[in-house]
Amino acid sequence: MKQKLMSKPSKLVALLVGATLLGAVSQSALALGTASGTTVSNTATLSYNVGAVPQTAILSSPDGLTPTGVATTFLVDNKVNLLVTAVGPAATVIPAPGAPVTNTQTFTVANSGNGSQDFSLATAQLVGVANPFGGALLDNYDVTGCTVTNVVVVGAGTMGAFTAGDQHINGLGADSSATVTVTCSTPAAQPNNSLAVISLTATALTDNAAVTAGAALVNGAGTANSNTVVENVFADAAKAAITGTDAANNAADTANGAFLVQTAVLSVAKVATVLCDPFFGSTTPKNIPGSYVQYAITITNSGAAAATLSQITDALQVANVTFDPLLISGAGVAANCAAGVGSLSATGFGAVKGAGLATTYAAPGLAAQNVTAGADFGVTTANTVTVDFATLAGTQVGLAGTNASLPASSFITVYFNAFVN
Repeated sequence: MKQKLMSKPSKLVALLVGATLLGAVSQSALALGTASGTTVSNTATLSYNVGAVPQTAILSSPDGLTPTGVATTFLVDNKVNLLVTAVGPAATVIPAPGAPVTNTQTFTVANSGNGSQDFSLATAQLVGVANPFGGALLDNYDVTGCTVTNVVVVGAGTMGAFTAGDQHINGLGADSSATVTVTCSTPAAQPNNSLAVISLTATALTDNAAVTAGAALVNGAGTANSNTVVENVFADAAKAAITGTDAANNAADTANGAFLVQTAVLSVAKVATVLCDPFFGSTTPKNIPGSYVQYAITITNSGAAAATLSQITDALQVANVTFDPLLISGAGVAANCAAGVGSLSATGFGAVKGAGLATTYAAPGLAAQNVTAGADFGVTTANTVTVDFATLAGTQVGLAGTNASLPASSFITVYFNAFVN
């Protein structure tokens, strides 16, 4: 009796320890996913007594006829699961090309199954669908020559070698992901906000342990299970696609990417405002000989991309007007106009730059907007005003050093005076 009382706690401890170890193994297996093709093998052991006499333990066998034991085994089947995602957060932006240009869209293909797989890769042009990254634009042009140009495993995953010309992922390991680069060509002269939407479909194949794409997989759904054959279970979920429905359980997945043409749309407006004349001064002046007229040239970018400005030139009619090197304000009485009183700039130029599509320039300009570099009047170049935006500088806050680049939805105005001969 004493022996039995002592044996029960020791058996209980052993059972608890065994259960704890089994739980740890089970949790580990569930976290990683048991690899397909793994042989699971175990044998049960029966201990018993006849009367008070212990008997030889009996080991299990599949048919129960081999007391010395034969392990019961089964093969872990292949869970086929994948997910294709376009890498955002926005469409690939293409400046309006003057000639065809190539650009790339990247996708991620994740092998969420429990076995290494090859994956075929196929691109398609879509028509009239929305930008998969959001917005109101619809597909309205096609890129050309789309091809997979690179496949790189993500993080610490595993993958076979990728060679030039491959249009498949070679041997992507379970719980691994690969970044797929698709290169396409945009035809020349696409207008602003042109959108091309493409799709990438990955289809799981057998891993044939070679650099070539493996064979198609056969779904084991609807057939009796076999413990001795590794069967394929298509476990991919349905996913709403822009073009319809990506069906569940077909060993394939699709994602849409996009190419968006965003270019600068520039306009150049030139206005003339009379500042003063020798009869009325700055009160209701007229464009008569002896008056001063202020020319304002405004460049507005109403497009979606910045433009890099170079130069603007303006040839004055030397027989009719003469450049005013003082940029006079024209304010006051007629005598001030006749004498050219009230200089706003020692260089004869003013400039203002700002956000939005409505210029904040108003004649006769401000002294704080005077230009100190980048603009000149060339006496020896047919009386031509030249503005070099790369070197344009002034005392206005934000003007200096930023004028060569004109951002989307912004303007820059350069102004100067001419004396009417």
